[in-house]
Amino acid sequence: MSRLYWKVKEVIALSATPPSIIYPFPILAMLAFSLSETLNIASLLKAIVLSSVFQAGINLWNHLNDVETDIIAGKRNILTDDKEIRKSVLIISPMLYLISLIMAIFWTVDKSGIYAFVAVALVTWIYSDKMFFGKIFRRWKDQYITEVLTYIIAIPAFTTLLWTLFTNLSIKSVAFSTIMMFYMLSGTFLKDIKDITGDKLAGLRTLGVVFSPESLLKSSILLLVLYYISISIFSFLGILSHKSIVSIAPSVGLIYTIYHFTSTEWNITLRSLGPVKIMIYSTLASLIILTVAELI
Repeated sequence: MSRLYWKVKEVIALSATPPSIIYPFPILAMLAFSLSETLNIASLLKAIVLSSVFQAGINLWNHLNDVETDIIAGKRNILTDDKEIRKSVLIISPMLYLISLIMAIFWTVDKSGIYAFVAVALVTWIYSDKMFFGKIFRRWKDQYITEVLTYIIAIPAFTTLLWTLFTNLSIKSVAFSTIMMFYMLSGTFLKDIKDITGDKLAGLRTLGVVFSPESLLKSSILLLVLYYISISIFSFLGILSHKSIVSIAPSVGLIYTIYHFTSTEWNITLRSLGPVKIMIYSTLASLIILTVAELI
């Protein structure tokens, strides 16, 4: 029993890896709840449950298809170590996709959310898949153009899905999707910096392999600049509450990071970790402030 408990615990932990504002931290669902102004706690709970189950399925499918790459890169997890667990996850992950679809069908207020779900499900499946579509053509994760395309499709589609759990689509939902596109795409460029070694060993053509760390960092910073600009514009136009403008205050962290790297001629070293963390956590603080500002 203790061994089974450990295995279940490891699979759950892997389903929440990497941790994100979708799952296990439901910040994105909270922001959708706040911006939609519905103040419907039942809808909030539905958004948290659906996004958690769906993201868990996406993560497990990604990890399952990455087993060979992880072994080459020397990464260890329960899937690389246990073939029986791999067989179980091969069933669990599609089931989580299916359960999420059922939730979307019954819980969305605006049925456009169902189409949005299908878009996210399709591109995230193809992004990782080596077992089905991946036998016909190269999976999208392995090539930087399709890698970016996945996020360009998945982010606005997923934010649209979340929004329709609360209310109908509107100009405010477009603002929500735009803001989150800049925020989440920024994280994609940073993510690929830490995956460079493993991707090279596996012969992949990801962002981290094709472009220099300096280029990826600059792109990530530019996207966060656009994130803050978009909040300012939407607030000024009255699409967001005027109180939302306070959420750009943490941009001082981004400004500090830009100053650090411009003063070091964009030289990335171990000392760069501090400024990058400041940029990441200050922008996360901005999201939380935006959520609170729209609630009060």
